[in-house]
Parts: sequence; structure tokens; C-alpha cells
Amino acid sequence: MKKIVLVLGIMVACVVSSQAINRVESGVISTINNENVFGHLSAYLNVNEDQATDLKTVIEKTQIQLEQAQKTGNAKAYAAAMRYSFTGAANILTVPQYTKYCSLIRLTIRNRHLDRHVF
Repeated sequence: MKKIVLVLGIMVACVVSSQAINRVESGVISTINNENVFGHLSAYLNVNEDQATDLKTVIEKTQIQLEQAQKTGNAKAYAAAMRYSFTGAANILTVPQYTKYCSLIRLTIRNRHLDRHVF
């Protein structure tokens, strides 16, 4: 439980510190919301049906919140949506599953940033 709180605290701090709308992050959430990609994510995380349903709901709500924040240009709402995504996942997944989920999200965001800034 302490590990979840620690990891969640670090993730929230990272999201809040950015305070800017990051289209790469919202693109990752949008990609995960794709049915085929979500199926692969569920298999990778080895979630049961209840966890998959709950995680899908969190990701769908996050995507809606991110789209609304982008339309209005509200950076605080954007940060709140990202916090909701990680908090929701932390409440649904086990510690090993949540660690894999966070690693996958961070790696995907990092790779997409690198793709946008080719040297």
C-alpha cells in the first residue's frame, strides 16, 4: 500500500508540475482507449474482467476530460484529468500491475516526444 501511495504521489507531482496541456499525453490516452490496443494492454497487465471493465471506464472518462480541457485550454483541468487517470488505475490494479501500467505510459510518452523531436 505504501508503494502505491508513493508511486501515485510521484506521478501526481510530475503531472502537476507540467501545468501545460500536453497533446502527446492525451494522444497516449486516446490510443489506449482504442479497443484493440486496450485488449493488448489488458493482456500485458494480466487483468481480470472486472479490472478490465473498471480500467476501461477510467480511461474513457479521462479521455473525455482531456478533450474538454483541450477545447477550453484549461491546464488545471488537464492536470486533474491526468491525476484522475493514474489515481483510478492505482485503485483498480495491483501494485505489480500498476507499476507495469505506469512504466508503459511513461515509455510511450517518452517515445512519442522523441518521435516529434528527431535530431
